[in-house]
Amino acid sequence: MPARRKRRPGSDRLYVSSSDGLPLGHLDLVTRVAHDVPAGYREQFTHEANAWLWGNGLPPMASPAEAAEPPALGAGAAPPDGGWDPGWEDLALRRPGHGLLEEAAIARAEQGPDADRPHRLRADGQAAVAETLAKLTRPPTLRRGRGARWRILHSVPMAFVEGDVVLDHLLIGPPGLFVIEVVNVPGGRATLEDHVLEVGGSTIDLDRLRRIGTEVGDRVSIALAQAAGATETLDPPAVHPVVAVVGAILSGSGRPRGVAVTRLGQLPRLVSAFGTPLSDLAVDQTHEVARRSATWRP
Repeated sequence: MPARRKRRPGSDRLYVSSSDGLPLGHLDLVTRVAHDVPAGYREQFTHEANAWLWGNGLPPMASPAEAAEPPALGAGAAPPDGGWDPGWEDLALRRPGHGLLEEAAIARAEQGPDADRPHRLRADGQAAVAETLAKLTRPPTLRRGRGARWRILHSVPMAFVEGDVVLDHLLIGPPGLFVIEVVNVPGGRATLEDHVLEVGGSTIDLDRLRRIGTEVGDRVSIALAQAAGATETLDPPAVHPVVAVVGAILSGSGRPRGVAVTRLGQLPRLVSAFGTPLSDLAVDQTHEVARRSATWRP
């Protein structure tokens, strides 16, 4: 549903989403201040929020056109470099394969007809993983208005000491966080060893993926602590690196430490088998900090 109210001790908020489920931010019903509304979505946020407010006998928000101009602009000050921006991108608005089709078009134009194939295979693989996990991330109808217990982010850019990386998917649920790397080799073969996954003549360093998972845990732990006004998170959520193999036969007897490798169809069962140490509130809090691009910058 486009808007839902959440009341907790000392907090009364209206969470707003678009008709297709994209989160658009929330309205503090006490202070009447909107938070986490992405640039360009203010009008849609106001429309959905006002529909709920009118229906519940509460005064509506001012329309974006009626909103007060920022004092700095009224005083004649020039906007900062890049314009008036909250300082972070909402990664929850990214779709599977974010940017890959643009990269494919550029590669095809610059290098020839076949140069776009690797980018398109990556995009197709990531879309297939997102669709497979949709059974977890869609809100169950029997929960009557409550959100899904699982959340997913796509194409998360992270600064990493060994070189910047883009996490294909970051799945957040009751067992913790899953850093999912997608391998799409239609009709190929993937061979699992203790430290690498051999795919079509190339290798994936599973130890490096494990180190990326450790960095993800550190970033989320710091962000959760900062959001709570603390210096550290005493019990941060667990992080599980996963390689999802799409379109290929998976073989081999390797047992990589700290990394799970699975075929696409087994992925939902695998992630659900890690238990449920996190509450719904903990999942929501983790998602709130993970969706902010600032969490993944140094």
